[in-house]
Formats: sequence, structure tokens, C-alpha cells
Amino acid sequence: MLCHPLLTHPLFEEKPLTDVLEPFGFDVSVEHLELPCEIEQQADAAVYAQDPASYIRKLVVEHPSDFTEVYRGETEDCEVLSVAVRPKTVCAQLLLDIDCAEPSRTHTRASLDVYRERTRQFCEEGFAQEHDDNYVEGQLAAAAASYALFTSYQAKGLVRGIPINISTQEPLVTWPWARKWWKPSAEPRRNLVMAGALILAEIERLDRAAERQQGAP
Repeated sequence: MLCHPLLTHPLFEEKPLTDVLEPFGFDVSVEHLELPCEIEQQADAAVYAQDPASYIRKLVVEHPSDFTEVYRGETEDCEVLSVAVRPKTVCAQLLLDIDCAEPSRTHTRASLDVYRERTRQFCEEGFAQEHDDNYVEGQLAAAAASYALFTSYQAKGLVRGIPINISTQEPLVTWPWARKWWKPSAEPRRNLVMAGALILAEIERLDRAAERQQGAP
């Protein structure tokens, strides 16, 4: 059976596949295949009975050429369900590429941590694409810049000549949102990871806006 690590997220226990995958930036293709009938397809039924997993794995499933199959398995309705996806965003491409969430030639620890933070924004904060699309005045970029600038102050140990105290630190003037959302870390690297995830969010927002503009009559 094929099951990409992407599909191990607990959200899939509560919602249909497409409802979870599409907000992460995927196009989704779903195909259903019938299992062999013991009366009309005796030979295939015998092969399936002997080794169901092998039979299902060898089935030919037709998805669009630029889609990648991420799941194939038997359903409770005695069908074979095959799910394939096509990433539309950087975050989605990272999700698709990562098998064990370990650094590789393609993805360093740094890029993986930015991807994890972007995923956390989706799952824990609820900041889906529709939410990000409302920030048309550069708020995402300003938030990213705020965390990055704060990191530079951490390197100096001062903000406006005053020693840094994370617990009482007021947002920088570039911070676009309410005080409660300003959550700098004592770890400079963590702040840069948050900045990187916000930059990804802004780039993807701009790309979606451009696509909508191109599709407008």
C-alpha cells in the first residue's frame, strides 16, 4: 500500500482528504477502482485473495501527468482509493518532497524548519490562504521584516539602546498587527525561521493575486 508521510497528519482523521490538502496549496486528483469480482473476474480475484497489497500496488491508476500519487489503499466499500496531488506553492512542494523530515541535498535543516513553521501557521494558528489573501497592504512582509530586524538587534544585545528583555519587549514599529501577536523568541534562529515562513506566505499571496489578475475578464 502507498501512503505518503504527508497523510499521517491527524487532520485527516477529521476531514476529507481534499478539505485538508487544498488549503495547503495542492490540486487534488481522486480515483476509485473496483476490486475484482469473484464471479466475473475469477483469475484476478484469486490473485487479489492471495496477496491483496501486492495486487493493489500493481493496479494501473490514471491521474494527470503532472500529479504525484500519495495514497493508494482499500476502502470500507471494497474499492481501491487512489489520491494524487500537484503542489501549487513552495510550502506544498516541500510537504510533497519530504519523506522523513530529515535534511538532504535538496532541503537543509534551515529550509525544513521554515516549512515546519509554515505548516504550524496552517494547523495551529489557522492562517490558511484565504486568511493571508486579506493582507493586501504588505502586512505579511512587514511582520517578516520585524522578526528579522529584531534578530539583528539581538545580535547587538540592544533595541534603541535599551537591553533586550523578551518578556516585556514591545513590538517594533514595523509590526503590523496587535501586540498579542508579537511573539519574538529568545533564540535568534527561531525568529529568523518565523520571518522566513512569513516571507513564504507573502510570496505565495502575491502569486495567487497575480493568477487571479491574469484570469480576470
